[in-house]
Amino acid sequence: MWIVVRGVTLQDHVALRADRAELVGIVLDESGPLRLRLAGGEVREIPFDEIAVDRDGAMRIAYGLRTAWTKSDKRLLLLAVLIYFPVVFPLAQRFRLLLRAQNIHLGFGECVRLTFAGNFLNYATPFGSNAGDLFKAYFASLHTPHKTEAVTTVLLDRIIGLATLLMVTAAITAVSPGGSRLAVLRPYMFTLVAIGVAGVAVYFSPIMKRLALPDRWRRRLPALHHIERIDKTVRTIASRGWILLVSFLLTVGLQVLALGSYFVAAIALAMKANAGNVLEYFAYFYTGALVQTLPGPPQGLGTVELTYRFFFAPYGSASQIVCMAFAIRLLGLICSLPGLLISLTGSYKPREIEAAVAEIEDSDEEGVAAGDASKRDLITI
Repeated sequence: MWIVVRGVTLQDHVALRADRAELVGIVLDESGPLRLRLAGGEVREIPFDEIAVDRDGAMRIAYGLRTAWTKSDKRLLLLAVLIYFPVVFPLAQRFRLLLRAQNIHLGFGECVRLTFAGNFLNYATPFGSNAGDLFKAYFASLHTPHKTEAVTTVLLDRIIGLATLLMVTAAITAVSPGGSRLAVLRPYMFTLVAIGVAGVAVYFSPIMKRLALPDRWRRRLPALHHIERIDKTVRTIASRGWILLVSFLLTVGLQVLALGSYFVAAIALAMKANAGNVLEYFAYFYTGALVQTLPGPPQGLGTVELTYRFFFAPYGSASQIVCMAFAIRLLGLICSLPGLLISLTGSYKPREIEAAVAEIEDSDEEGVAAGDASKRDLITI
């Protein structure tokens, strides 16, 4: 965080052509000659032709935190919230499809509630995205006797999201010009994709499928039954090509919504964002999302900002970039606030009768069905 904020200032910096001097103050007006209020209170007018420019011909004015926020277009920030809010619905539908592949039938409304609550915990707790995943895994398991499959599906849901992030980022870097800043990402993205493809190929290879533990080892592994169910869950979803395709498309759709929202936030903060660099913005946002999922600070606090500072340096001042990173976090938190109400009211929980039936059916799977059959019939009635 120190590396991130060391270039952040409250005041604005204006670079001059003459002697490479720099003036520090607050920009008051940019419609005519730039009017700058200096630290001592003096207001100075600076003709535009005296201000230094960068390689793109833009004036070298680095806005501080105060100006970055006050100059921001609040209507565009509200628009960014509205664009981001529907992200939860394709996310919930993807989760529902993956559960259905395991014969776990949760309604769309239940999946939306679980997703909202999980998203809120991701932003509101110090455990990052792990908190939301653990929440979804536990409470999804309450809706079904297939608890191992439900927990595994939550993990696979996260893996599909990360894999899609990685593939789209790699595709963007692949078509980027060789001299662009995106070229820096290319070897890393291709390496990660290659590692992922190799891992999937090894896991699903015929050799791995034929491998089996000796019976004497199998008896010594009490968790082997669950490991076999996890493996079956993975292979079941992998065999449903249409579910994987729809999940991929849903993921791309929700990511486009999220990144579009971030792009609008960048425009609102007066960063150099336009149709000509939208792919670069998307690639950098994707990279920030990947960094956010790595082990480290909750929600990638500091590491994501550092990533943004590196990639977005040509498009805005350090203060603007930090404001953008804060706005992006705020977007996620605001749009997950329904999860607070859901968490407090407990509306994500299954009905008591469903929970009782699920508990009895789970006991049946363990071979304790003798005295429970009549009880299950009574509850069902």
